[in-house]
Amino acid sequence: MASEAATILKHGWLFMLANVVNRAAGLLLLPLYTRLLSPSEFGVYALVVVVADLLAVMLMIGMNNAFTAVYFEHAEEGDRRRVASTCLLAVVGTSVAMVGLAWPLGMAGSWAMFGDTGHAAVMAIALAGVALTTLFELALAYYRARKRSGLCLLVSLAKVVALLAFNLLFLWALGLGVEGIFLANGASFLALGLLLVVAILKDTGVSFSLPILKRVAALGLPYAPQSLLDIANNFVSRWLLNILLSTAAVGLFAFGMRLSQILFMFLTASFLQIWSVSRLESQHGAADHGQADFVFHLFVVLLTGAGLGLALTAPEILWLIASADYTPVLTSMPFLVLAYVLHGVRMNPEVAILKAKRVGVLPWISAASLAVGSALALALVWQWGLLGAALANLGREVFQIVLTETVRRRICRDEVPLNAVRIGWILVPAAFAYAAGWYLFGTAVDPAFTAEKVLLVLVFLAAAVFGPGMGSTGRAMLGKLLLGRVRRLQSAS
Repeated sequence: MASEAATILKHGWLFMLANVVNRAAGLLLLPLYTRLLSPSEFGVYALVVVVADLLAVMLMIGMNNAFTAVYFEHAEEGDRRRVASTCLLAVVGTSVAMVGLAWPLGMAGSWAMFGDTGHAAVMAIALAGVALTTLFELALAYYRARKRSGLCLLVSLAKVVALLAFNLLFLWALGLGVEGIFLANGASFLALGLLLVVAILKDTGVSFSLPILKRVAALGLPYAPQSLLDIANNFVSRWLLNILLSTAAVGLFAFGMRLSQILFMFLTASFLQIWSVSRLESQHGAADHGQADFVFHLFVVLLTGAGLGLALTAPEILWLIASADYTPVLTSMPFLVLAYVLHGVRMNPEVAILKAKRVGVLPWISAASLAVGSALALALVWQWGLLGAALANLGREVFQIVLTETVRRRICRDEVPLNAVRIGWILVPAAFAYAAGWYLFGTAVDPAFTAEKVLLVLVFLAAAVFGPGMGSTGRAMLGKLLLGRVRRLQSAS
């Protein structure tokens, strides 16, 4: 039987590719947004997205996470098909209801966020689009649970094509501005969602189980307040920037967050899709904690290297995709990027808590993090504006990862805990590499500097792999995996 590490890596690269493609539309469309929208308009877009995210959390009630957990609670294929059908039918019904309520909810959201109903139309369009998005996300969760990585890739390609086509139509050709973005999203997910619902129900059959739905809700409900609190953490800084500075400041902060989110979209989410499934699936058999820990450590090395590269090349990225109006965000980028690296590390204890079915503690962790993050934002945004918001976001993430790991060690004693020293052997060299890059290159955009920044990242990766953090055992395991991969490629040729 293949080792757990080999299984994770086998499907992981395809899921990573699928996730890269799945998120590629957002990255490809970002230059269109930043060229056609001013920072102030981008700020309006960011504030509307926060409200839409709140609806998505309430609509899904942690459905994706709970679906995967309940799916693997059942060993029989027939029971698993019934879980999938039940969850899908529940989301379809809820989505239809939310589309019908989009206009009154849009008016309420516009009044709450902007103090008037001037943005009610764009808010309603965004909320209806979110309801349709949930169908697509649950369908992908089903295919990930089935380890249908190739199909996930095809579906992701279809999503990219649809989003690009509709955004070019509504935003560029028709010039509909912020409204055009949300119209494009709604049209794309309506078409894809309906096709996927039909395909999955054809595969699973149409069946509904109230006990299964209750089980999913019981396991998923704790995720709803946790996710709401996580969104509130993101909202606080944006709201304070809007109140104390301007909507343009919100747009700059949101743009920086969007760039930093590349780490989550292309690496963390991709890795988590297969790693979390593998960890949950291991409850039905003997688990190799050592290999799982090695794979996670390797992921943190790659995530930190990508974060270092993103932070160093932020001036080049901004020069390529945005107008000069977005330049003030550069000083905040290293702190925003580091927060997303730590977010990836935090997934380790969170998955362990999910596996132990103790998710009820997660909302309390998020609530404590919200309190700390809000206090930091109040103190730092008032003092340093955009930079203060980035520092508050980083401080909240540091607090949340420490608290989550502390709780995990108390309730998941059979899991391998995070090793702060090993993580430090990754983060500290990255910090020195970034400091050297900032000192040598600053914000200048020059091809020679860009090449030297890439060299800095490679030096960091070498230090992380051959340094004390990886250890001789980890390097031996990495060597075996790479050697096995080379042999398979030679056999195939």
